Amino acid sequence: MHDHQGQQQADDEVGAAVELLQQEVAEIARHLEHAPDDAEAYFRRGVLLGQLVEPHRAIEDFDATIRLEPANAEAYYNRGMAYVHLKDFAPAIQDYTETIRLDPSHLDAFNNRAASYYEQGQMEKAIADADAALSRDPSRASPYALRAMAATQLGLGDRAAADVLKAKELGFDGHQLDILIKMAKQRVSPE
Repeated sequence: MHDHQGQQQADDEVGAAVELLQQEVAEIARHLEHAPDDAEAYFRRGVLLGQLVEPHRAIEDFDATIRLEPANAEAYYNRGMAYVHLKDFAPAIQDYTETIRLDPSHLDAFNNRAASYYEQGQMEKAIADADAALSRDPSRASPYALRAMAATQLGLGDRAAADVLKAKELGFDGHQLDILIKMAKQRVSPE
């Protein structure tokens, strides 16, 4: 009985959080009726819509932000994440590339572009972006994990094993990474 109550409380908290996000989206929509050139409002609403898992609407708002502020690296980055949610990796890669052009220190753009390249089967490019992220900050686990997955796909077992160990050492969930590496191996040679 206690577990049920705990789950109900968690569900209620999530529901309340979603409702607050939806209220904020509605407030921004009302604001934009009077200020249709407010790039920051479109950006903020796009982020909220992303949190609400409404990627199509989020993309529309990031499009508006970019139209109004073409040098807004975060708008490209967030639009890229919305495309990834839709598993539309080509435009995501384009957006991450533009993010990096505008902000060459944007580590998450390198990391997410590496993941998108991986999903498209472009392992060398995935490794190059993971390398770029690690050259800027070698303390991040995710680029090691991505590089390990890509190296596995390329049959570079020793490199993959070293990156798996480093990713786990830096806090990447070991069980999850083991599953990802197993999946990478199956993509190379389905059993």
